[in-house]
Amino acid sequence: MQRQFLYLPFLYTLFLLSCNSKKNTITETPMGEEKKSFLPVTNIIRGQLTELDSLQVAPLKIITFDGKTDSTWMKREDIRKFAIPFLTPEIDTANLRTLFNVKSFLDQTINAFTFSYDPAGPLPDTMQLRRWDVYVNPQSQTIKLIYLVKEEKKDGKAQTIQLTWKLGSWAKISTIPDGTNDLKLVKEEKLIWNFSE
Repeated sequence: MQRQFLYLPFLYTLFLLSCNSKKNTITETPMGEEKKSFLPVTNIIRGQLTELDSLQVAPLKIITFDGKTDSTWMKREDIRKFAIPFLTPEIDTANLRTLFNVKSFLDQTINAFTFSYDPAGPLPDTMQLRRWDVYVNPQSQTIKLIYLVKEEKKDGKAQTIQLTWKLGSWAKISTIPDGTNDLKLVKEEKLIWNFSE
Protein backbone atom coordinates (compact mmCIF):
# COMPACT_ATOMS: atom_id res chain seq x y z
CA MET A 1 0.00 0.00 0.00
CA GLN A 2 2.86 2.38 0.73
CA ARG A 3 4.17 2.09 -2.82
CA GLN A 4 1.31 4.14 -4.23
CA PHE A 5 2.58 7.17 -2.33
CA LEU A 6 6.11 7.13 -3.78
CA TYR A 7 5.37 9.11 -6.92
CA LEU A 8 2.38 11.12 -5.75
CA PRO A 9 4.18 14.12 -4.19
CA PHE A 10 6.27 14.54 -7.37
CA LEU A 11 3.28 14.22 -9.69
CA TYR A 12 1.08 16.38 -7.51
CA THR A 13 3.68 19.17 -7.48
CA LEU A 14 4.19 18.81 -11.22
CA PHE A 15 0.47 19.00 -11.75
CA LEU A 16 0.02 22.09 -9.58
CA LEU A 17 2.81 23.87 -11.42
CA SER A 18 1.25 23.07 -14.78
CA CYS A 19 -2.35 23.95 -13.86
CA ASN A 20 -4.03 27.21 -14.70
CA SER A 21 -7.09 28.70 -13.03
CA LYS A 22 -9.69 27.35 -15.49
CA LYS A 23 -11.94 24.63 -14.14
CA ASN A 24 -11.62 21.14 -15.67
CA THR A 25 -8.99 22.29 -18.16
CA ILE A 26 -6.73 19.57 -19.45
CA THR A 27 -3.12 20.49 -18.87
CA GLU A 28 -0.47 18.32 -20.43
CA THR A 29 2.52 17.42 -18.34
CA PRO A 30 5.97 17.73 -19.96
CA MET A 31 6.30 15.03 -22.60
CA GLY A 32 10.05 14.88 -23.14
CA GLU A 33 11.18 11.25 -23.00
CA GLU A 34 13.33 11.94 -19.96
CA LYS A 35 10.53 13.83 -18.19
CA LYS A 36 7.63 11.40 -18.62
CA SER A 37 6.84 9.67 -15.36
CA PHE A 38 4.04 7.17 -14.88
CA LEU A 39 2.40 6.08 -11.66
CA PRO A 40 3.39 2.46 -10.86
CA VAL A 41 -0.13 1.08 -11.43
CA THR A 42 0.84 -2.60 -11.47
CA ASN A 43 2.74 -2.34 -8.18
CA ILE A 44 -0.21 -0.52 -6.60
CA ILE A 45 -2.56 -3.36 -7.59
CA ARG A 46 -0.07 -5.92 -6.26
CA GLY A 47 -0.16 -4.01 -2.96
CA GLN A 48 -3.95 -4.28 -2.98
CA LEU A 49 -3.67 -8.04 -3.52
CA THR A 50 -1.36 -8.30 -0.51
CA GLU A 51 -3.99 -6.49 1.55
CA LEU A 52 -6.69 -8.85 0.23
CA ASP A 53 -4.57 -11.82 1.37
CA SER A 54 -4.71 -10.50 4.94
CA LEU A 55 -8.48 -9.90 5.12
CA GLN A 56 -10.57 -11.79 7.65
CA VAL A 57 -13.61 -11.93 5.37
CA ALA A 58 -13.83 -13.55 1.94
CA PRO A 59 -14.61 -11.19 -0.95
CA LEU A 60 -17.93 -11.48 -2.77
CA LYS A 61 -17.92 -12.00 -6.53
CA ILE A 62 -20.99 -10.79 -8.45
CA ILE A 63 -21.40 -11.87 -12.07
CA THR A 64 -23.92 -10.18 -14.37
CA PHE A 65 -24.53 -11.55 -17.88
CA ASP A 66 -27.46 -12.02 -20.24
CA GLY A 67 -29.77 -10.15 -17.88
CA LYS A 68 -28.99 -12.47 -14.96
CA THR A 69 -26.99 -11.84 -11.79
CA ASP A 70 -25.32 -14.44 -9.63
CA SER A 71 -22.94 -14.17 -6.69
CA THR A 72 -20.49 -16.36 -4.83
CA TRP A 73 -17.92 -15.99 -2.07
CA MET A 74 -14.39 -16.07 -3.52
CA LYS A 75 -11.81 -18.59 -2.41
CA ARG A 76 -8.45 -17.06 -1.49
CA GLU A 77 -6.64 -18.91 -4.28
CA ASP A 78 -9.05 -17.49 -6.89
CA ILE A 79 -8.51 -13.81 -6.02
CA ARG A 80 -5.15 -13.59 -7.81
CA LYS A 81 -6.60 -15.41 -10.84
CA PHE A 82 -9.30 -12.74 -11.02
CA ALA A 83 -6.63 -10.01 -10.91
CA ILE A 84 -4.42 -11.38 -13.72
CA PRO A 85 -5.84 -9.02 -16.41
CA PHE A 86 -4.87 -6.05 -14.18
CA LEU A 87 -1.24 -7.16 -13.89
CA THR A 88 -0.16 -7.28 -17.55
CA PRO A 89 1.51 -5.44 -19.09
CA GLU A 90 3.62 -3.98 -16.30
CA ILE A 91 2.54 -0.34 -16.07
CA ASP A 92 5.42 1.87 -15.01
CA THR A 93 7.69 4.51 -16.50
CA ALA A 94 10.35 2.09 -17.73
CA ASN A 95 8.09 -0.18 -19.77
CA LEU A 96 5.55 2.09 -21.45
CA ARG A 97 7.20 5.51 -21.64
CA THR A 98 7.78 5.33 -25.41
CA LEU A 99 4.25 4.08 -26.18
CA PHE A 100 2.00 6.34 -24.08
CA ASN A 101 1.68 10.01 -23.16
CA VAL A 102 0.13 11.37 -19.96
CA LYS A 103 -2.25 14.31 -19.51
CA SER A 104 -3.52 15.53 -16.17
CA PHE A 105 -6.40 17.70 -15.05
CA LEU A 106 -8.50 18.47 -12.00
CA ASP A 107 -12.05 17.23 -12.44
CA GLN A 108 -14.05 19.11 -9.84
CA THR A 109 -17.23 17.15 -10.60
CA ILE A 110 -15.66 14.02 -9.10
CA ASN A 111 -13.15 15.82 -6.87
CA ALA A 112 -10.10 14.09 -8.33
CA PHE A 113 -6.93 14.77 -10.22
CA THR A 114 -7.15 12.60 -13.31
CA PHE A 115 -4.02 11.28 -14.99
CA SER A 116 -4.96 9.97 -18.46
CA TYR A 117 -2.54 7.80 -20.40
CA ASP A 118 -3.17 7.58 -24.15
CA PRO A 119 -1.14 6.11 -27.03
CA ALA A 120 1.67 8.33 -28.31
CA GLY A 121 1.19 6.75 -31.75
CA PRO A 122 0.22 3.41 -33.27
CA LEU A 123 0.57 0.59 -30.75
CA PRO A 124 2.23 -2.75 -31.55
CA ASP A 125 -0.20 -5.54 -32.50
CA THR A 126 0.83 -7.43 -29.38
CA MET A 127 -0.16 -4.56 -27.06
CA GLN A 128 -3.66 -5.23 -25.69
CA LEU A 129 -3.62 -2.24 -23.34
CA ARG A 130 -5.17 0.75 -25.14
CA ARG A 131 -5.34 3.42 -22.43
CA TRP A 132 -5.71 3.95 -18.68
CA ASP A 133 -6.69 6.58 -16.12
CA VAL A 134 -5.64 7.08 -12.51
CA TYR A 135 -7.80 9.19 -10.17
CA VAL A 136 -6.09 10.86 -7.22
CA ASN A 137 -7.80 12.46 -4.22
CA PRO A 138 -6.56 16.08 -4.18
CA GLN A 139 -6.83 16.41 -0.39
CA SER A 140 -5.14 13.18 0.74
CA GLN A 141 -3.00 12.76 -2.42
CA THR A 142 -3.90 9.07 -2.49
CA ILE A 143 -5.07 7.07 -5.46
CA LYS A 144 -8.83 6.49 -5.44
CA LEU A 145 -9.41 4.53 -8.62
CA ILE A 146 -7.60 2.92 -11.55
CA TYR A 147 -9.35 2.35 -14.89
CA LEU A 148 -7.79 0.40 -17.78
CA VAL A 149 -9.06 -0.44 -21.27
CA LYS A 150 -7.78 -3.45 -23.21
CA GLU A 151 -8.72 -4.97 -26.54
CA GLU A 152 -8.33 -8.66 -27.27
CA LYS A 153 -9.56 -11.38 -29.57
CA LYS A 154 -11.36 -14.43 -28.25
CA ASP A 155 -12.44 -17.20 -30.62
CA GLY A 156 -11.54 -14.88 -33.52
CA LYS A 157 -13.85 -12.09 -32.30
CA ALA A 158 -12.69 -8.73 -30.95
CA GLN A 159 -13.80 -7.57 -27.53
CA THR A 160 -13.09 -4.65 -25.22
CA ILE A 161 -12.14 -5.32 -21.60
CA GLN A 162 -12.69 -2.50 -19.09
CA LEU A 163 -10.86 -2.99 -15.80
CA THR A 164 -11.75 -0.81 -12.82
CA TRP A 165 -10.07 -1.02 -9.40
CA LYS A 166 -11.36 1.13 -6.53
CA LEU A 167 -8.62 0.95 -3.96
CA GLY A 168 -9.64 -0.61 -0.67
CA SER A 169 -13.14 -1.48 -1.90
CA TRP A 170 -13.79 -3.40 -5.11
CA ALA A 171 -12.55 -4.40 -8.57
CA LYS A 172 -14.58 -4.95 -11.73
CA ILE A 173 -13.99 -6.53 -15.14
CA SER A 174 -16.45 -5.66 -17.92
CA THR A 175 -16.18 -7.64 -21.18
CA ILE A 176 -17.87 -5.98 -24.16
CA PRO A 177 -18.13 -7.81 -27.52
CA ASP A 178 -17.03 -5.58 -30.41
CA GLY A 179 -19.84 -3.68 -32.07
CA THR A 180 -22.48 -4.52 -29.49
CA ASN A 181 -24.82 -2.01 -27.89
CA ASP A 182 -26.85 -4.70 -26.14
CA LEU A 183 -26.15 -4.46 -22.40
CA LYS A 184 -27.20 -8.09 -21.97
CA LEU A 185 -24.11 -9.13 -23.95
CA VAL A 186 -21.80 -7.25 -21.60
CA LYS A 187 -20.37 -9.59 -18.98
CA GLU A 188 -19.52 -7.92 -15.68
CA GLU A 189 -17.57 -9.56 -12.87
CA LYS A 190 -17.25 -7.52 -9.68
CA LEU A 191 -15.19 -8.46 -6.66
CA ILE A 192 -16.22 -6.65 -3.45
CA TRP A 193 -14.29 -6.78 -0.18
CA ASN A 194 -15.31 -3.54 1.51
CA PHE A 195 -18.99 -3.85 2.42
CA SER A 196 -19.24 -0.52 4.23
CA GLU A 197 -19.72 1.51 1.01
